[in-house]
Amino acid sequence: MQNRFNVQVTWDAEAEMWVADSDDIPGLAAEAPDDKSLWEKLETLIPELLALNDVSLEPNHDIEVMLNFHPRKERIQPPDAA
Repeated sequence: MQNRFNVQVTWDAEAEMWVADSDDIPGLAAEAPDDKSLWEKLETLIPELLALNDVSLEPNHDIEVMLNFHPRKERIQPPDAA
């Protein structure tokens, strides 16, 4: 058993924020305007949520977090055909 958890990170263009959530970490929801600020939030939130949800961890092993960044999806309107 390893202390490895996956976190999905997606850019919300409307809110102009990176948004993180996870199926592995119950209750995880965080957002920040840049990846550094998001990571700072996650460093605090993840251990707290794991403890609150009584998630079993392998003793004497660090918590490994795999951030999966999803690409931005935005549309560009093509010019009208002449």
